[in-house]
Amino acid sequence: MGDPGSNSTRHLAPPGLNPFAGSSPAAVGGEARRHRASAARSISVLSFGLVANLVPLMTFAATLHEIAVAWSLSAAQSGWIGGIYFAGYAVAVPVLASATDRIDGRRLYIVSAVLGAAASFAFALWAHSFPVALALRFLGGVGLAGVHMPGLKLLMDRTEGPAQGRGAAIYTSCYAAGNAGSFLVAGLVDAAFGWRATFVAAGIGPLLAICAVAFLPSELARRTTKRGPLGFRALLRNRALMAYVAGYAANTWEVFAVRVWFVAYLAWTLSLPGNNLLLPPLGLVSGLASLAGVPASLAMAEIAARYGRRRVIVGICLVSVLVCLGLAATAGGPIAVVLTLLVLVQITSFADVGALAGGAIAASDPAQRGAALALYALCGFTTGFLSPVAVGTALDRFGGAASATGWMAGFITIAFGSAIAAWAVWYAPD
Repeated sequence: MGDPGSNSTRHLAPPGLNPFAGSSPAAVGGEARRHRASAARSISVLSFGLVANLVPLMTFAATLHEIAVAWSLSAAQSGWIGGIYFAGYAVAVPVLASATDRIDGRRLYIVSAVLGAAASFAFALWAHSFPVALALRFLGGVGLAGVHMPGLKLLMDRTEGPAQGRGAAIYTSCYAAGNAGSFLVAGLVDAAFGWRATFVAAGIGPLLAICAVAFLPSELARRTTKRGPLGFRALLRNRALMAYVAGYAANTWEVFAVRVWFVAYLAWTLSLPGNNLLLPPLGLVSGLASLAGVPASLAMAEIAARYGRRRVIVGICLVSVLVCLGLAATAGGPIAVVLTLLVLVQITSFADVGALAGGAIAASDPAQRGAALALYALCGFTTGFLSPVAVGTALDRFGGAASATGWMAGFITIAFGSAIAAWAVWYAPD
């Protein structure tokens, strides 16, 4: 959605001039094929880069139950370490993502990936206490802030038309793939070599993403703006954009709380009498469950594009609320029921991510898309930081992480996310 009053420029062909004018049909067809190939390569490279940069994301969540015992952490302290990563992201993303409206995002991407790798390696070597773990996970979140939404901006500058919406859905849905990959790597490495080795393995991911940036094609158009560095005041007046921002913030409340506490809750449930069940490493279980959210998100984004985002997103949110309440009602119950609901909430909590991102992109001014994505991510990852802490606090206040009432309170806390997301998107202007 453009802003006619903005001081923005797009370096394209002059108005009224067809760039293919005078070209033969064969030349026009060849140019179209090159555009499609360029878009496909951009989507592939940046989606791979996102997955690789996300490998450190859930290393702590996958090993939380081990580290909490080793360091004698309370549930609230565990929640802080689990959530502080997203606080680092939220603090840095307004500056880093909006900077891509003015500078080449590739340099920012590379520096941020190096920071993410360094923070993960440092955690493996030097994290021995609560304060050090907090600081290093915070820095890891800052590193992710420089690759996540800046990567989406790089993609939007290299696609157009239907490929742009489809590329945004694929890229944002790959967040679940990266999340799952993080759990999978952590679960396998932890089982074989211990939890410190998981952070070493995770640090390799961002370094691989740096190599991928070299294969990015050129931008279709360079968009610049002469507005202030952030321009958030104009964004706040965009009611459609703000509805999707609010929906995403509420969605990430649920997504990150579920992922941070999944392994710990499953480990406690398995420890109860009568719940003996032979399972792979629990990080691996969580990774496979979150991976199921990828095709769900892609499918829901396509359905939303055809039949309307509002109805699809609201429907997904309501189903997710019911699943969270089901988990609260069955806390401490049979492992077959609990595991089924845990896998289902991994899917429902993420199924609307692609549709939410598509709505935000459609509602944003292309000249300020970096700033719009910065605001989108800032709000989302702020709640992503707060929700694991809120769940940990609820656990401590209602009996602890070894009580059914504590987990009941935790899942009710999580359910507020999708409930608020449904409300925000329902009232979004068309």
